[in-house]
Amino acid sequence: MIPFHWNAGSLGALIFLLSANTVWADALVMPRELVDLSRSNGCAPIENFYDRPGMINPPYAYGWLTGNPESSAVFWCKKIEKSDRPYLLVIKAANIGALAGCPTKIAWWNDPAGLSIEIRKSLSLKHFRYTAEPGRSGPAIIVSVAKVIVNYYDGVSNIFYCYKGRWLFSSRH
Repeated sequence: MIPFHWNAGSLGALIFLLSANTVWADALVMPRELVDLSRSNGCAPIENFYDRPGMINPPYAYGWLTGNPESSAVFWCKKIEKSDRPYLLVIKAANIGALAGCPTKIAWWNDPAGLSIEIRKSLSLKHFRYTAEPGRSGPAIIVSVAKVIVNYYDGVSNIFYCYKGRWLFSSRH
């Protein structure tokens, strides 16, 4: 065993390393590319996202569009400027044309939860509301197969779906 002697310098270095690692772990709740993209959209990763009991999915998910999963993603971030809708759900797409006119940002008012991407069959849009106009119901149609973004935590979910270039959502408890 190699002897180690503590002194003020080694204790200071240890404290610095521990605090630097703690700050880094707290600040990076999603991959660096998504953190950078959030900043370019006027928002930042959500601090303390995981400071709640129980299991929670990450605030991001890859593979929103068909093809290589790394080519598209969705993620939550918090707007830097004050707003009545303080959060953004940002959609990253290597090929913007694949979004079929859907906006790349959804302004949101509730606390974000963990994200996942799912395929739903027979999705009735009449139970949805428009994100830009929450008082307006969605169209009375059924989509046979729909790829949706699911925001879920502790039994509460929001499902996001883009129809004809407009985002809709449905909340379930």
